[in-house]
Amino acid sequence: MAEAVSPQLQERKRSMSQEDSEKVVKKSKADSPNATLNSSNLQSEFSSIINQLNEDRESDQVIMDDMKTRYEDLCAKQMELLNEKLQTAYKESEDPVNQRIEILNSKFDTIRQLEDDIDQFKNMLGKLHNDLSELE
Repeated sequence: MAEAVSPQLQERKRSMSQEDSEKVVKKSKADSPNATLNSSNLQSEFSSIINQLNEDRESDQVIMDDMKTRYEDLCAKQMELLNEKLQTAYKESEDPVNQRIEILNSKFDTIRQLEDDIDQFKNMLGKLHNDLSELE
């Protein structure tokens, strides 16, 4: 997740780092004009900057985790609403669809009966034809 930091956050970090570095130099100069910057002072200031940077990173991570949680919650709520609307649409269309299915099933039954009647008529007609041909 650390790689997915927005450009605004990266820029803020850069500007803060530059500001912190400038503060160290100004503070050291302001503390004692005659004193020279020594390595222990610089190391101490450098350590405090690093600590502050780490604290800022941890804070940013907490913010990112919080945002992620809120967006996941929002997404879950939206999906729940969408699902409810979908179920409502299914229920509203269920009766007309069932009625059409019943009508189609009844028509298929009628077609099957007509096919059976036609087969029966065909058989009777065949028998009649055979009976007539035997009489001749």
